[in-house]
Amino acid sequence: MEKKSLPGLCFLFLVLFLTQEESVVIGAKVCQVPSRTFTGVCVPLDFPFCDSDCKKKEHAIKGKCVAFSCYCIKGC
Repeated sequence: MEKKSLPGLCFLFLVLFLTQEESVVIGAKVCQVPSRTFTGVCVPLDFPFCDSDCKKKEHAIKGKCVAFSCYCIKGC
């Protein structure tokens, strides 16, 4: 019986650790700023390109199209 409880306890601690780590990321403040590298009109079909530019070139969390412009989501 004790051998079964040890893996279960380890799994519980792992889940608690991962959930705590995720809440730190979610609780961080983020800002939405216009992309400096994306050119042209940003429409929903361009979302992958906007997202890629923001992540790779501007080191942002993600990119999204807002009012035909590409915006990068970054930590404030």
